[in-house]
Amino acid sequence: MRNFWQRFLALLTPGVQLLLCLLAGMYLTAVIGKLIRAFDLYDWLALSGPKFWSGQIWRLATYALLPAGVLDFLMNSVALVMLGGMLERHWSRGELWLYCVVAAAGAGLTKVVLQFSSPLPLTGAAPMVFGLLIAWGFLCGRENISLVPFGEMTVWKLVVVAGAISFLIMFFTAGLVTAIIMAAGGLTGFVYLWLKHKWLMSRASSVIHSERINRLEL
Repeated sequence: MRNFWQRFLALLTPGVQLLLCLLAGMYLTAVIGKLIRAFDLYDWLALSGPKFWSGQIWRLATYALLPAGVLDFLMNSVALVMLGGMLERHWSRGELWLYCVVAAAGAGLTKVVLQFSSPLPLTGAAPMVFGLLIAWGFLCGRENISLVPFGEMTVWKLVVVAGAISFLIMFFTAGLVTAIIMAAGGLTGFVYLWLKHKWLMSRASSVIHSERINRLEL
């Protein structure tokens, strides 16, 4: 148990620490606001179709800062620590945050398109978790990982299994549309990483091509 906590705390990279502090601070502020009946952060920041189409576009990202409840906060926080800590070692802090915003915004856009007239609010960091899960597979998909009791499997297989289980849990607890909206964070993240990879490859090839031309001219 002690070794588990040591490994878990080792994943708390600076970017993940600040993200967790932000989530915890927003949740605590929201709870206090409701208890003292002074303000309602959920009314200000949660995402719904009518409020977005009325011009409140900031809700595409701010909804992800407000957990849907204590269990949602705890589960997503653990996932953010484990996945975000690994990914921040591949990226910079800013790249991790930008990716989280992209994943959240992708799910948010899916929400306001599928439920453009529904006042039902969307909250929670689940789209970011789906996005980080996809990013882990995108960056480390061919690596093998041992998982008790399933044995050894590739990261991509684990990502697919974990994503499918999460989707089914949301489907049975919140419905198909909500599950699709949350999973859209992962799809948006995949498209973002694929486009970024294509752009980097084209940029690298153009630099190599230019160097060869310069050598020929010499």
